[in-house]
Amino acid sequence: MRTIRKIIVHHSASPAVSLEKIDEWHRERGFDMVGYHFVIQAGGMVRLGRPIDRTGAHCKGHNSDSIGVCVVGSFEDGTPVPGSQWAALVAIVGDLVRQYGLRFSDVYGHKELGPTLCPGFDPALLRDALIDECET
Repeated sequence: MRTIRKIIVHHSASPAVSLEKIDEWHRERGFDMVGYHFVIQAGGMVRLGRPIDRTGAHCKGHNSDSIGVCVVGSFEDGTPVPGSQWAALVAIVGDLVRQYGLRFSDVYGHKELGPTLCPGFDPALLRDALIDECET
């Protein structure tokens, strides 16, 4: 069983696409399947990607001890994450934090661990939302 020490949040940097399309893109890059463990599609549907017991392929140097969560869309230009996807992101990440005994400080945006703009939004906003959810 893998030891999970962090959750890494991504965006697809694309228009609205399905988990299957992201899987296709990742296979074209040489992965054996989608690299993310969860994909949050338009409308807030959370889909299971790579099984959690398998090492992800989403953040070089950090895959072995993390879970990758991808929000479909592109948020680098300041476009906010749509409400249904944001609510789903807060819910799934909150559940994972509790399930694996992590702290909110163990939740990262991809850009906090490597040279990228991903996930487009400020990851501190997600950590703040998780704290707010816990207090209510």
